[in-house]
Amino acid sequence: MRLVHLKDVVTLGNVAIGFFSAVLAIEGDVQQACYLVLVAYVLDFCDGIVARLTKMSNEFGKELDLIADHVTYAVCPAFVVYAFFRVENGGFLNAFIAYCMGMVPLVFGCIRHARNEVYDIDFPRFFLGTPRPVSAFYLLSLIGAGMHISEFIPAEYIPYYKYCLIPVFIWIGWNNLSFRPFLSHHGRKFNKKLKFFMSAAVVLLVVSGIATANTGKPWLLDCILFEMLVYTFLTPLCFDKGDLDGYDEYVKAKKAEIAEDMKPKV
Repeated sequence: MRLVHLKDVVTLGNVAIGFFSAVLAIEGDVQQACYLVLVAYVLDFCDGIVARLTKMSNEFGKELDLIADHVTYAVCPAFVVYAFFRVENGGFLNAFIAYCMGMVPLVFGCIRHARNEVYDIDFPRFFLGTPRPVSAFYLLSLIGAGMHISEFIPAEYIPYYKYCLIPVFIWIGWNNLSFRPFLSHHGRKFNKKLKFFMSAAVVLLVVSGIATANTGKPWLLDCILFEMLVYTFLTPLCFDKGDLDGYDEYVKAKKAEIAEDMKPKV
């Protein structure tokens, strides 16, 4: 009996790259750790393509993909965030802050995964709450901006940038648990506006990736931060009419279901 197929090998590659990212973060190479999470995302994207091409979609693969996503977008970013905030010989307070901030993507990612699986949070053509990949990209790109901004401001001001990120990171984590609709590619036909945004995003990623390769500066992470902001705040302008029909009723019903389940059992 063959349990692991080609698509699953790609998924496991996602996990392996994510683990390598965590190792680099532990060793202090935060920037390269950020890039490896992006590489893991590419493999995450490709495993679905491989599954369709080989016609090997099954429940085992879906569950494996969910676990791999949790590692890549919750566990690995936790190590990267911790390494970013941690300062050698920074004392107890710095260690405590780094530990707490590293817990943000991990804890909220765990809760989101459990919520969506137990209560079957699945609205057609949308993710409800910030998707874990988007949350991870926000965290990593803001970390990249912190490394980039050090070229333009005195070094003594860098800690203040990190402190400013604390509420931002908590807000990003908390939004994992919201019911705000985020555009999903599953089951969606892309209109002209969305096709334009996607084409522009790919071009910007290629250009910024080349710039990063040539200069060694994190332009790619800056580009991803810009694109995540566009995805969050501008793509709602591109929703088709009727996309959110039944959304309010669905969210109300799910909140009621969760509230009922959270009541103490007699």
